[in-house]
Amino acid sequence: MQVNIFNIDDYLNSNELVDYAFSFRVFIEDLKQRIDNGKTFKAEFYRFILARLEKNEAIQKTLSVEEAMQHVDALELIYTVLSPPIADETEFYWGIGTPIPGSVLYGTDAYKEFTESYLKDKDAIVYQGGNHFTSRLKNYVYRLVLQKLYHISFDANNDTLYTDASAANGLERYYQIHLDTTYVEIIAKSKLPELKPELIEQFLHQGAGCEVFEELMPLEMFRIEGFSVITVEEITIEQSINNIRLALVNDAQDQNELYEKVTHALQTLTGNSDIEFGLLPFLRVNGNLVYDTKECFSSVLVKSSIQQSIAEETYNALVTQYMKNPRAIFFNEINDYNVESHFYLKALKQAGIVSYAILPVYYNRKLAGVMEIYSKKAAIPFEKLISKLEAAVPLLSQLLHNSAERFNNRIETVIKDKFTTLQNSVEWKFNEAAWNYIKSRHNNENRIIDTVGFKDVYPLYGAIDIRNSTNERNLALKNDLTYLLNKLIETLRQTDGLNKDAPHVKLITQCNDWISKLEKQVSDNDETSIKTFLQAKVYPTFDYLKENFEQTGPIIKAYFDEADENKGEGFLYRRNLEQSITLINTALNNYFEKAQYDLQEIYPCYFEKFRTDGVEYDIFTGQALAPEKPFDEAMLQLFRKWQLSSMIDIVRITSKLTGIMKCVLQTTQLIFIHSGQIDICFRKDERRFDVEGAYNIRYEVVKKRIDKVHIKDTDERLTQPGKIALVYSTESEADYFLESIREFQSKGLLAKEIERYDLEELQGVTGLKAIRLSVIT
Repeated sequence: MQVNIFNIDDYLNSNELVDYAFSFRVFIEDLKQRIDNGKTFKAEFYRFILARLEKNEAIQKTLSVEEAMQHVDALELIYTVLSPPIADETEFYWGIGTPIPGSVLYGTDAYKEFTESYLKDKDAIVYQGGNHFTSRLKNYVYRLVLQKLYHISFDANNDTLYTDASAANGLERYYQIHLDTTYVEIIAKSKLPELKPELIEQFLHQGAGCEVFEELMPLEMFRIEGFSVITVEEITIEQSINNIRLALVNDAQDQNELYEKVTHALQTLTGNSDIEFGLLPFLRVNGNLVYDTKECFSSVLVKSSIQQSIAEETYNALVTQYMKNPRAIFFNEINDYNVESHFYLKALKQAGIVSYAILPVYYNRKLAGVMEIYSKKAAIPFEKLISKLEAAVPLLSQLLHNSAERFNNRIETVIKDKFTTLQNSVEWKFNEAAWNYIKSRHNNENRIIDTVGFKDVYPLYGAIDIRNSTNERNLALKNDLTYLLNKLIETLRQTDGLNKDAPHVKLITQCNDWISKLEKQVSDNDETSIKTFLQAKVYPTFDYLKENFEQTGPIIKAYFDEADENKGEGFLYRRNLEQSITLINTALNNYFEKAQYDLQEIYPCYFEKFRTDGVEYDIFTGQALAPEKPFDEAMLQLFRKWQLSSMIDIVRITSKLTGIMKCVLQTTQLIFIHSGQIDICFRKDERRFDVEGAYNIRYEVVKKRIDKVHIKDTDERLTQPGKIALVYSTESEADYFLESIREFQSKGLLAKEIERYDLEELQGVTGLKAIRLSVIT
């Protein structure tokens, strides 16, 4: 046993906050009560202790901590009464402290060692309550007041969680420090005030109200006497389980981070850093198992399979076979014999794993996945280990089930985003229509589901087009076909003379005719006609030559290598063009996919983009899309500002891409300003929203006809690379953008000059005007 002052915190040496003193009196009175009520041999034991204590008159009064330390015999007697009879002092964490948290003056050897460890690493302690000592102390005192003076019973939590991260293996150990206040007495120096029940409830259950208590009964009106008993219990297993539970609650975290936290908690639970864990949820797409997902990369089997290039079909066959008879499989040591019997162990062995086990994990009696246990250093005693892990299995089953649910949600989100028009902003309307349909089916079997539509919404339209994409395609086609025809002529001439009956001269003449025609004009029909010419006349000739003249094989193969769509020079220009177009479209799609989330922050809206040679988008917003959320003109202006800023971003993005394009392409940017509101409805046949009503159809007509519009009385196209064109009907519509234009000009994003034009008359559309802005890149 140790007699010494262990100060948990320097603050706690002060009596400034509350008046307190060490006292044996409460313990002595408790002994007397036990003797009066006792009918067993324990009463005699208590009489013996009481008699020994009462001989010492000095302990009948209050003492300072230093004075109490002088009475070692009394402290020893208290330990004898309150500790288990067979407790080992070298392993039992137990101490006697002041009546308020702070100094410990007597304790077991184990407790002293624990305290010294704590004092070296104060930051490791996690207090269950406030973050500051003063607030913790006030909370502690007022809870004692409620409990001992107001006789309000509640589950007072005076426990503290201590994390010891100093172990050499890098794994934490957790301890619970419990403060027993049985022998603490609160003495009120003046009359106690009445407390309102709502104040008490707020303080106990919400952790608030301490300030109000201070006004009603400041700490100065109380004196605290007695002593507290501190016990420490290692709860590493329980806390490891709780850490897994806390990780599961935090759904927002990254899946890799979640799995790392869980597997680390499993390591901590076992207390062995040489033992590692993997978790493998069984994920399916259309009933077929998949594993190339972030949810599966916690599995050492998956990672080693990928590293060793094991085919997905082989992996699926392995898991499918396992699912027919799921069971625990243990390999205490992966040796050559095991590898021969179980082919998948080869990848594990090459990954440096020497011991491996796999355990099935069920969720609602269905196989959710497996837990892997493995080591790269030594054989694992699986029999002892499994019992430690049993408590974690229900949480692991929830984790694997959640992973499968999250994976399915990702699939569903992609489907909604890429293949359907059902977005969150309008989904409520579809839910409402579906519910009305379900309700009505009870009374009317022929009921037709309601049309989903929104009235009086504001439309916003923008288009980014790849300039001269048709001409670029025709030029690439011409260059590739010309190259292939010349290569064909070269090949035919190399085989000329081998067979007098072969129509080489005629075929070469036809190739030259095609080359002459391509020089003048090229079209997709020409490509089709040349393919027909090759398949009908050239390829049969090549087949004949290879069959009868072996030496022609390499020559003909060289031609087909050049004609290979993926690698050959005969498709080089078209490949370069498609790669450049894909580069631009990928950048645009990525930009707009991220932008949708920003737009939803302004106000719920329906956003739909269309893939062309570039990207077009429609945005519909307004009160109808969110009836419970007010919509005003300021929000509409934010949408318009976004239109302009997004086009500036796109010009700058595509400008940077030109440096890495194999075929340099430029984009044009167009915004159509429509100030009025329109009605839209969902077309079930096209599975998309479209305008509704004769007046509103004019909006669609204008959109479709302005992409290649010219400036009035000129041959100049309105849309030009590096510039943004805004088309409108009235000057008031142009005014909506002037403030944003000036703002972006002041930031150096737009040139100072604003070009204004009247536009040519289009079929059924007259009186259009435009503003054109130059983007500074």
